[in-house]
Amino acid sequence: MRPIDALNPEILADRVPAAPRPEARESPLEAENRELTDEVGVLRDRQTVLEGLALRDPLTMLLNRRALSEQLAAELARAERGGYPVALVAVDVDHFKQVNDLHGHSAGDEVLRRVAERLTAGVRPGDLCARVGGDEFTLCLVDADAALAKEILARLAAAIASLEFAPGHEPLGFSAGIAEFPRHGEAPEELTSSADDALYRAKAGGRDRICVSTLAEATASALEPGTVDRHRHNVQNTVEALARAVDARNGYTHLHSQAVAFYAAALGRAAGMSEERVDLVRRAGVLHDVGKIGVPDTILWKAGSLTLQEVQIMREHSAVGYHILLGAGLSEIADWVAHLHERPDGRGYPKGLAGKQIPFESRLLKVADALDAMTSPRVYRTALRVDEALHELGRGAGTEFDLDLVARLVELVEGGELQVRGRQSPPPSPTARSEKRPESMAGVSFSPLPGPGDSEGG
Repeated sequence: MRPIDALNPEILADRVPAAPRPEARESPLEAENRELTDEVGVLRDRQTVLEGLALRDPLTMLLNRRALSEQLAAELARAERGGYPVALVAVDVDHFKQVNDLHGHSAGDEVLRRVAERLTAGVRPGDLCARVGGDEFTLCLVDADAALAKEILARLAAAIASLEFAPGHEPLGFSAGIAEFPRHGEAPEELTSSADDALYRAKAGGRDRICVSTLAEATASALEPGTVDRHRHNVQNTVEALARAVDARNGYTHLHSQAVAFYAAALGRAAGMSEERVDLVRRAGVLHDVGKIGVPDTILWKAGSLTLQEVQIMREHSAVGYHILLGAGLSEIADWVAHLHERPDGRGYPKGLAGKQIPFESRLLKVADALDAMTSPRVYRTALRVDEALHELGRGAGTEFDLDLVARLVELVEGGELQVRGRQSPPPSPTARSEKRPESMAGVSFSPLPGPGDSEGG
């Protein structure tokens, strides 16, 4: 060190090590404040997560109705500023109740989750997808008109139809209604109402179809929320609820109507019906026993044979069902249900029609009805095995049941194309497998087992 440097206090400070500073100690108040700050941060993080979950459907994790309402309003405001269209699509999974009834609610939940996955994967980035009801979804397709929406829905329909969730179950489909902003509505409520009206029209027309809102529908929705189509839809929902109530009254016939609908649809398709006709037959199967809402429990639950007076009361359910369905605007189904208990040999009721005089759909429903009635337990007897039920149908073919339809049903079941609920047949022996079925199953008339379910409908 030079002598001059020794006189410089700054240089001396660099040469002399600094004295150690005392450690800063946190006061109790500061420690408590720090802990509270950490807890507030954790609570805010949890609040953010909970707020996100409050906007999501817990089953599918899609947006829920509340979140859709908020985001739809924002999207429409952006579309108005940008001058581009938005397509709002109301989607309803067709015949989803049958999935729950025939396969259980766990299977139904899994179907909804997988449908949601297909919908999410099939829309574009920026589009919205929400679950707004049990089997109801809504899509908001940004910068899309009705034509583009139909193209997107066609791809979604193919993706959903490819879902496999139960052996032998027909492919899933959906009905959809499209409303376009601003053509069919400018406010979120108007657009939603227009899409709903278009959806009701799609379902009333046979389901598994897509309908676009019309200007007339949009005007009616804006001026009169309770449109004629919606009223008719609500009435028909009430009738379907009555049919479910009939099934629920008797534990032995639980799910009977759903099973009849399932078998009738499969048989109708095998008979060459169009899908639109198959859908009507399926619906008729669900509703075929609605007239039994007026039959006393003492008759429905009776363990023994019915008296002549009780038989007459039971037979009146066909006329009651006819008038209920006719009043709901389901005139064609009403006619089929009215003649469900006619017989090819003319010994049925209410009019004693014979052969081709009986509507084809009535003959088909009768076969499906009898199959489930025989393979399901009743208070007065145990269920028949599937092979026993097919044998009984064969005995009645040509007299009580349509010969050709019985033959087709037997082929479906024995060929493994239709699974029947209930007791399954034992494996056939090698000898039985080598035997040929008689070419004609006509002959001995089917003798109903004693009790109200078989003698007067399942």
